[in-house]
Amino acid sequence: MYNESYSISERLIDETSFSGVILPSHDWNTLDHIGKSARITYRVRVQCADNYYNTTCTTFCRPRNDQFGHYTCGKQGNKVCLPGWQGANCEKAICKPGCDQIHGKCDQPGECE
Repeated sequence: MYNESYSISERLIDETSFSGVILPSHDWNTLDHIGKSARITYRVRVQCADNYYNTTCTTFCRPRNDQFGHYTCGKQGNKVCLPGWQGANCEKAICKPGCDQIHGKCDQPGECE
């Protein structure tokens, strides 16, 4: 029975800390603590926040389809250009075949001006 009249140190049954690496995953890791007064088994997992990728959750990628880029994100956070787009941020349209490389240009894929 819980009793608030005891101090925190009197209410503490056992305590533990974990020092190790748990990589981001959808899988749960089971940890087991055997202490002086109790045995505690618990499961933990690490998941990256939305749009963050890799084993340290430091690669950011948010899909977009606007003037700043046209891409989705791969499983590791790499930018995957939408069809008809190229470049580091998939911001350069792929012109119609035969469009002159020097004098031709296009703002949308498959065009040629």
